[in-house]
Amino acid sequence: MFTTSALSRAPDWEERLSVYLDRVRDEPFKWGSHDCALFAAGAVKAMTGTDPAADFRDTYTNRTGAAAALQEHGAGTLLKTVTSWLGEPKHPAFAQRGDVVIKDRNTLGVCVGLHSWFVGEEHGAQGLVALPTANCTKAFTLPYAVAASSEEGR
Repeated sequence: MFTTSALSRAPDWEERLSVYLDRVRDEPFKWGSHDCALFAAGAVKAMTGTDPAADFRDTYTNRTGAAAALQEHGAGTLLKTVTSWLGEPKHPAFAQRGDVVIKDRNTLGVCVGLHSWFVGEEHGAQGLVALPTANCTKAFTLPYAVAASSEEGR
């Protein structure tokens, strides 16, 4: 199971996130390859270069399989697994661009400000759906890279 506190956003994380969101914007929901958890993990990978859900990808094809994968490769539940990846959640009122958010206890998305992107369907079109971040129940902050100290290397 992937757990780390060493994940941090790359210096160009905003551009990386934007490219990722554009790439998956019209991709339909598919268990095991583009569901909510793998979409959010893909955003983490885009921003950090590390995929926290690498062990999950293409290992299940339905909701039951996803639950089994959380037992086998994760911390048992979606919330516990994401907490193991990103640390303790905060109130969604403090969510910022690039944070992973959760709504309805088991639907992950990515905050882009007042709205967050989720994988779903809207007006018959499948892909990413924007929902108010205020409707989320938790947010997980992906740490920012710490700039190297000017003292280093002297």
